[in-house]
Amino acid sequence: MIEAWKSLAVPPESGTRNVLIADSNHPLDFRIGRDSRGHYVFLLDADEPIDRRPVLPKVMGITIDLEAASTDQKRLVLTLQDEADLQNFALMCTGLMLATKSMPRSRSSDALIRTLEELNRWHEMLKRRRENRLTRSERIGLVGELLFLRDELLPRIGLFSALMAWTGHERHEQDFVIASSIFEVKTQVVTADRMISISSEDQLDPVQGRVLICNQGLAPAPEGLAGSCTLNSIVKELTVLAKKAGGTASDLLGIGMLAAGYEPHPEYDDETWILVDRALYEIRDDFPRIERGELRPGVEQVRYKVRVSACQPYSVDLQATFEELIDG
Repeated sequence: MIEAWKSLAVPPESGTRNVLIADSNHPLDFRIGRDSRGHYVFLLDADEPIDRRPVLPKVMGITIDLEAASTDQKRLVLTLQDEADLQNFALMCTGLMLATKSMPRSRSSDALIRTLEELNRWHEMLKRRRENRLTRSERIGLVGELLFLRDELLPRIGLFSALMAWTGHERHEQDFVIASSIFEVKTQVVTADRMISISSEDQLDPVQGRVLICNQGLAPAPEGLAGSCTLNSIVKELTVLAKKAGGTASDLLGIGMLAAGYEPHPEYDDETWILVDRALYEIRDDFPRIERGELRPGVEQVRYKVRVSACQPYSVDLQATFEELIDG
């Protein structure tokens, strides 16, 4: 998308735009363009919502306007203020199209609302990324998700499908959705008495579908040890693979890294990790967990820990599980 944007000439007439269809396969009327001031723009023409008034979010570095496109249509216009931010702007616009790819043109008014909601999410995400470094637990969790993606999903379904299955960076309850099964990847430093942290009463609720926990143990490793990685190095490795895969794989990985709050920092190379073990457990029967129905009225957003040793009776074979999901 960036190259297509850069290929557009700046229109000479003041107040005009030079635009192209962003994706001819997308059901909605998204367009990329340049305005007469040379700014990069992203547009969506959609039916005007009848029962909901669009609320325009604020995203730093981007001007967001809603214009009249015709008698009964509105035009959402995103204008990038600083060309230096074009990479992130392009990733955000790709994310907006991915979030609405299943919405037909007949529901363009709903798609406009959904796009504005996504813009709010991107605002919060970019704000977190600017203000914070990832905590140690967040770094370990992200390394774990990327190892699972690289080691287990990439060889079986390819990088593009693996990235499409990755939902954890979107703050969903679970990390990966594959076929009808939901995978929650829990990674921690190996200790004598390991515990799995559960973030809510719904995270292990099988009502959403078959839920499996992939528990991974990491250990600190000396720099250069075969099979070890830092957070920066595994991101670089996947970036190279995404470029080789072509298509939108690089965009999907970039969106995932942004959503996870990652940007490369030298200190992320100070921790080198080696995978010690990986086990898969299925949430069924009396698996140790808290369910929403067990809570008293008014109790919610429960966080708790489960001993890994208590999960052993619910262990399933990882290879056989993937064969059943993917090959079956």
